[in-house]
Amino acid sequence: MLQSNEINELSAALVKAQPLLKAAPFNKTNPHFKNKYADLPAVIETIRKPLAEHGLAVTQTTEVRDGAFLLVTTMRHTSGQWIASEYLLPQASRPQELGSALTYARRYSLSAIACIAADEDDDAEGARKDNQVAEMPKRENPHVTQPRDVNSYTARYGANGEPVDCIPVHLHRAPKLKVAEARPIAETLLAAMRLSKTPQELVDFADEHAEEFSGLPDKWIEMYQGEYQNLLDELRRKQKRAE
Repeated sequence: MLQSNEINELSAALVKAQPLLKAAPFNKTNPHFKNKYADLPAVIETIRKPLAEHGLAVTQTTEVRDGAFLLVTTMRHTSGQWIASEYLLPQASRPQELGSALTYARRYSLSAIACIAADEDDDAEGARKDNQVAEMPKRENPHVTQPRDVNSYTARYGANGEPVDCIPVHLHRAPKLKVAEARPIAETLLAAMRLSKTPQELVDFADEHAEEFSGLPDKWIEMYQGEYQNLLDELRRKQKRAE
């Protein structure tokens, strides 16, 4: 979390505004996760008045830093004090994809900084049968890449029988996150992983973030392993052609 040098006045105002901040109305249904959620306009409408009544407002801007595209969400107080959070956006080849990912990120970031619910608790998703997940079609206009959109995984092993070309989640035992908590973390990890430019960068990223990946639902880990494997193979091919 980023913040101004002092946040005492902002904090006092937020304490007063917090009881007025209710869950945004769940006015949409995700066609694939089947959970209900509040879209971006609903979240904005829910938080705007309670915050304004106590001298608070939220702004969202984008910036490029070290080649990464970031969404910056800032809660501001009339005193000039502020707190902010950053959300790493995925690289997208088409403007429509980036726009969709940005809308998704704005909704999650706004609800998080205001501490309101914008999605149903959808832990029950983990109880769905495997064949139900496999039959789900891909989204024509996704908010952002979801775990089931990444590639399937076939484990590879070295001469000593140890797993290779994988995110080393087997070395970690992080507590498992609930689905609703895991989704934004998973998407951020995937977006960051796709920023790797060389095989070594990708391997280093996997080593550094393996513990975070290990906290995701097991089905998701397998899918992300497939994405990692394919990215690694692609980067190796590019490196070989450049040599």
